[in-house]
Amino acid sequence: MRQISDAVRRYKVGVTEDPWRRIDRTKIASADEFIKSRVKGQQHAATHMLDIIKRAITGIGRSEGNGRPRGVAFLAGPTGVGKTELAKTVTSLLFGDESAYIRFDMSEFSAEHADQRLIGSPPGYIGYDAGGELTNAIREKPFSVVLFDEIEKAHPRILDKFLQILDDGVLTSGRGDRVYFSEAIILFTSNLGIYAADPISGQRIANVSPQDPHEVVTSRVREEIERHFKLVLNRPEILNRIGQNIIVFDFIRPDVAAQIFEQIMNSLLEQTASLGYTVSISNEAMTTLRELCLTDLTNGGRGIRNMVEANLANPLSRALFDSGEPEGTFVITEVVSGPVPKVHLSPGKP
Repeated sequence: MRQISDAVRRYKVGVTEDPWRRIDRTKIASADEFIKSRVKGQQHAATHMLDIIKRAITGIGRSEGNGRPRGVAFLAGPTGVGKTELAKTVTSLLFGDESAYIRFDMSEFSAEHADQRLIGSPPGYIGYDAGGELTNAIREKPFSVVLFDEIEKAHPRILDKFLQILDDGVLTSGRGDRVYFSEAIILFTSNLGIYAADPISGQRIANVSPQDPHEVVTSRVREEIERHFKLVLNRPEILNRIGQNIIVFDFIRPDVAAQIFEQIMNSLLEQTASLGYTVSISNEAMTTLRELCLTDLTNGGRGIRNMVEANLANPLSRALFDSGEPEGTFVITEVVSGPVPKVHLSPGKP
């Protein structure tokens, strides 16, 4: 049986040996803590994604004629909660380099003929020899994590290409080459379901809020995703191919936000120390920073990072530059908010 699988793989992607079987299983078995350290407060998403990875590695349910991707997941939820970070973490686990994933921002593919960017222009058109961005990438790296970000912004014609990938695991490029996705993991991300159209005014209103329990968030987001694909896009078959692999991320709750804040702060101070500036923060200044950075969690972890940059990184850089010292030890004694945030520095103990 394995010889047949190897022959099929050789024909499709030009590789006999199955790289999925070479992945360190002990690393995957202990990956739960690694994912939790990278993606805070989304344990359910980490568990579901690990199940997809383990199935991809073991090959359970696959046959010689099964050309569908190794794994498929639809990552839904609010902005800044770790959807893209989970994709990077999965890539790091599988290939040892989080930048090795192939990402497409689907807001760039909203035009009618944008599908030609993915698969290449047909014969006789400009760019025919160049091929498509997606087909070229998969031909070069068939064992990949492919991320389609903000899938709801893609033109409906592109959704037909996704259906071919999910159903048959193959696309025909503009040059007529058949490109196989049978060794890839396909991830979609979306903010669908967080907002919905008001049935009376047609305006966009909040469908879920941070005050809702995660069970309610999951239920409402899935309902809105199904409504969008069935009634707006008229592509219910895409959801059928994804099946139960719609993973709804939770809002960043206050306890998780505090963990994210601490992680961002520690990383910033460590990076500052590596540049020759050892900086500590007084209790009063830290209390002010927490209040500034954790009051509004609307934009999730990304919003917390932006607030740390605005209220600490930028004014700290200004204060260190203005001190005229190329290195040294300092204490932040006060953080002052306002249109132009400031920090007050005093020399620290060497």
